[in-house]
Amino acid sequence: MELNFKSDIKYWLDSLEKLEPIPTDFCPNLKVNTPVKAVIFDIYGTLIISSSGDIDQASMTTDSMQKALKAGGFEDSNLDHSVYSFLLKQLPVQIGIHHAELKAKGHPYPDVDILRVWNEMFAEADKKALLKRTGNESLADTIMVFELLSNKVYPMPGMKEVLFHLKAKGIPIGIVSNAQFYTPIIMNYFLTGEFSAKQDIELFDSELSVYSFKELRAKPDVKLFDKIKTTLTKKYNLNPKDAIFVGNDMLKDVSTAQNSGLGTALFSGDKRSLRIREGDQRVKGIFPDYFVTDLKQILQIVS
Repeated sequence: MELNFKSDIKYWLDSLEKLEPIPTDFCPNLKVNTPVKAVIFDIYGTLIISSSGDIDQASMTTDSMQKALKAGGFEDSNLDHSVYSFLLKQLPVQIGIHHAELKAKGHPYPDVDILRVWNEMFAEADKKALLKRTGNESLADTIMVFELLSNKVYPMPGMKEVLFHLKAKGIPIGIVSNAQFYTPIIMNYFLTGEFSAKQDIELFDSELSVYSFKELRAKPDVKLFDKIKTTLTKKYNLNPKDAIFVGNDMLKDVSTAQNSGLGTALFSGDKRSLRIREGDQRVKGIFPDYFVTDLKQILQIVS
């Protein structure tokens, strides 16, 4: 679905409030046993501070919905509180429908394309005559502004320094992230200070980048790492164990990457996003190769 932006998204990005990570009690473990030749990153909670700690745990309100619809070009005269409430209730309903359909197709951990979800939300509102659309509205603007208001984000300290350093050293860097279309846009803004609708993130190899909304699969689905392993082997002549995956979740990141044959680093630098998963049998006996409490420690590992 086309990203048809019509309003000044940079205004909303420029308006983001600074967030600081909340320290944890973890100590770093940076002892290198084998050389690290590539680094693959998670985004939310690792490269980006998320006020909710995760992309899937946003705080949604009717106020945010109202502002998002206005930013998307919906006329105030056609809207009222019942519309905002209906759309907020429809969001999890439509996500649930998509999840059920994907599970039936064999996706154990499904994810949605949020553009399609919102399109169907508006279709339901149309059926109930809650909305009148002129055709000039922008779904992409509406969704992105709603996301920025619902789940405030900010670069993790050291993010740019680490990524630019790795790139300058010629170390392949990639991404496996539970994400949506707006994630690359946010990341590019944090890296360049400019708004771009590009769906590839500056500095990262697009062949080493996997986003859940494109695959309709979410971590901890190991299939998300198949493309990464192929690229490491065929393009860089590396074994997956030559790379480390850096993420903040013992299940979604550490366990899944280990099961895919990669080395792992648990980023434990922000209490909001750190997911240890104590008591979860799926991470029993799983230990990361490294504990990282500051992104700059990645540079010590690769050097």
